[in-house]
Amino acid sequence: MPTAVSLLPARLLLIRHGETENNVTQIFRGPEGGQAPLNAAGFRHAQQLAHRLKALNLPSPRVYASTYLRAQQTAQPIAEALDVPQQTLEDVQELDTGTFAGRSYAHMNEFEDEMTAPDGHYGFPGGDSLVGAGERFHAALLKIRPQPGETVLIVSHGAALVSVLSKLLAVDPRESWRSDTYRHANAAVTELIWNETGPPEVIRLADAGDLGKLE
Repeated sequence: MPTAVSLLPARLLLIRHGETENNVTQIFRGPEGGQAPLNAAGFRHAQQLAHRLKALNLPSPRVYASTYLRAQQTAQPIAEALDVPQQTLEDVQELDTGTFAGRSYAHMNEFEDEMTAPDGHYGFPGGDSLVGAGERFHAALLKIRPQPGETVLIVSHGAALVSVLSKLLAVDPRESWRSDTYRHANAAVTELIWNETGPPEVIRLADAGDLGKLE
């Protein structure tokens, strides 16, 4: 007979980090921006997330963050609130923006015809493609895959989350990038039911609203 735990779904929460000054100024940074910290609003985002996620009584949580400081600073109060260690997960960091590093977000919109990564897919010239980043992120997920009765929380980054959702939900990366549907505001949450044999079930997508409404 299945145990009570095994009857519970395997849940995956994908979370974008809190606000940074680069988000405010809307400037792309490459890997050299990995140590950029949260700003004051970003730390408030992290505390609010921690408070709201604790109230959900998530079953058997595991908290992961990318190798970038802003993700770890967001994940730390969440891990503390859930009384579990924060773990670092490789390969869920933000995309390398290549030659667009140091340029404004508006530059990408003006020069979208240049958005081809070295692997030939839609992405950043001289940097990562959304296909490549999505495959990288997905491979990281398979290493720590949620089990029935567990909740895996991963604090990551805006473009990285669009990339992995394109992979998981079989959406064309170019279309997902252009769509507001997959765009995560700072501290927004996607909740999925992990499925070992097929695409995940989407409970909420890039939700920046009241986390207290999570079921």
